Amino acid sequence: MTHLPLRRAAVGLAMGLSLVACNDDRLQNICASHPELCQDLVDDGWCRYERTDVIRARFTLKQEASDRHKFELMSKLEGYLRCIERSTHIEYKYAKERKSDRVEGMLAAGAELERLDGETRQSQDPYLLIWHWTNNTNEQARQQFLAQAGTPALEEPALQLALGGIYAKTDPERAIQVMEHGLSLYREGDEVDSRLLTSLSTLHMGQKHYPDAYLWGKVSAAFLGGSEVSAKRFSLYHSLSKAELASLDAQAAELVQQIKAGAYRP
Repeated sequence: MTHLPLRRAAVGLAMGLSLVACNDDRLQNICASHPELCQDLVDDGWCRYERTDVIRARFTLKQEASDRHKFELMSKLEGYLRCIERSTHIEYKYAKERKSDRVEGMLAAGAELERLDGETRQSQDPYLLIWHWTNNTNEQARQQFLAQAGTPALEEPALQLALGGIYAKTDPERAIQVMEHGLSLYREGDEVDSRLLTSLSTLHMGQKHYPDAYLWGKVSAAFLGGSEVSAKRFSLYHSLSKAELASLDAQAAELVQQIKAGAYRP
């Protein structure tokens, strides 16, 4: 008799394979209907997932042109270029004299990214403003992004992370408030960006808020699923009693549950 856990595993595997097949079929349909979205990116087994991401982002932009969809495509092109550079051991900027299908795909992706970068330099989309600040050191984009602080336009965890990162050097207390607000924007089932949590621990450490630094370190460890915050190592900076550690560990466990449930509020 087959044990129930094995049945569940088999069902899960079958569903996973069906999902992969469905995704592959959808990609094939896109490429059959719109070959121009696919043919410049060689399908040689390398960077398969990154290639798929680019094609789907191209298709989405074709279906609905918007600055946000342009940003999504730019991000996928950047990921594809990073992967291709690793697989060819050639940086994009040095690839122009090389000839191979993979390099040709790299050049096509790079040219498309450069075109989109130029097209979006006047955009007020917050994701694109951060893109142009971080990739082009565009100070005007940075100022325009900061001008949107406190408005509905930035009410997303990723944007609060970016905003807190800007404040971190000049106003760390405000950065902490922003990062905590970013956590409050998650809803149950959302994938939490652990950088919000590690940033909070780092910011509190920099402000010598040692118990809070330990607390957020414990919370981040729960989401990272690996490294544990060592009380012994932490004691190099600040000593906490067993009672304090027990209290902070309990608070951390409660915070983890609140964040996962979309119920965290600063």
